[in-house]
Amino acid sequence: MVSRKPIAQEVESVETEDRLPEWKQQSIDRSLQAARSRATERSDRFVASAIAIMDQRGGLDFTVQDVVDHSRMSIRTFYKFFASKDDLLVAVHQTILASELVPRLRKYCDAETDPVRRLKAYIQGMYDLTSRPGDSVQRALTTFRNRLAETRPEDLYRAYRPHFELVAELVQDAAAAGELKTNLPPDILAYLFYQAVLAVVHARILSPYDIDVTPDQLWLFCSEGIGAVPASTKSTPKRSSPKRSTTRSR
Repeated sequence: MVSRKPIAQEVESVETEDRLPEWKQQSIDRSLQAARSRATERSDRFVASAIAIMDQRGGLDFTVQDVVDHSRMSIRTFYKFFASKDDLLVAVHQTILASELVPRLRKYCDAETDPVRRLKAYIQGMYDLTSRPGDSVQRALTTFRNRLAETRPEDLYRAYRPHFELVAELVQDAAAAGELKTNLPPDILAYLFYQAVLAVVHARILSPYDIDVTPDQLWLFCSEGIGAVPASTKSTPKRSSPKRSTTRSR
C-alpha cells in the first residue's frame, strides 16, 4: 500500500519547490510593506527627537534615554533601530544633508547658468544656510562630525557623499566648459574646493569670533586655486576701432 503525505505537507512541498501562490505572495508583500512603513516612522521619530533636543538644549548634552523619552517610545525599540548614540548621529547627519542642505544648495546653483557662477553660488548658499546666529543644531552637528570622523569614518563619508557629489558635479561642468585653467584633474579640484569651503564654514560655526572671511573672499581664494576665471571679470572681446588716417588733407 502506497503511503500518501498529508494534504498540508503536499501543499507546502509544492510551494517550496516551485513558488508561492500569487495570493500568498501578495499577502506577504503587504505585510512587509506595512512593517517597513512602521519601522521608517519609528526611526524617523528618533532622528527628529535628536534634532529637537539639540535645538532645545543648545547642542551636545543629551543621552539615548533623552531621545527615547522625547520620542515617547521605549529604549528597547530604540536599540532595534540603532546600536548606539553614534548610529543615531550618523542618521541625523544623513537626514539633514540629503534631505535639507543639498537640495537647498542645488537651488542656489540652479539659479545660475554659467558654470563658474554656479560654483560661486554654491559658496554663497553655504554661507546663507549656515549663518544663523546661535544655531545650536549646526554647532552640535559640526562638533559631532569631528567625533564621528574618528569613531565612524566610513559612515560619515557616506553621509556626506551627496554633498560632495554636488560639488564634484559643479567642478566637472566648469572643467568641461573649459573654464578651469589648471593641470589638476577635476576630481582633485572638486575635493580641494569642497574641503576648503567646508573648513571655513565649520570654523565660522564653531569660532564665530575668529577672522571673518566673507563669501566673496572665499570665492576669490577658491577660484584662483582651481584656475577659474571669476565670472564677474568675464567680458566679450572689444572690437578694434578703425584706425584714423594720419594724413592731413591738403
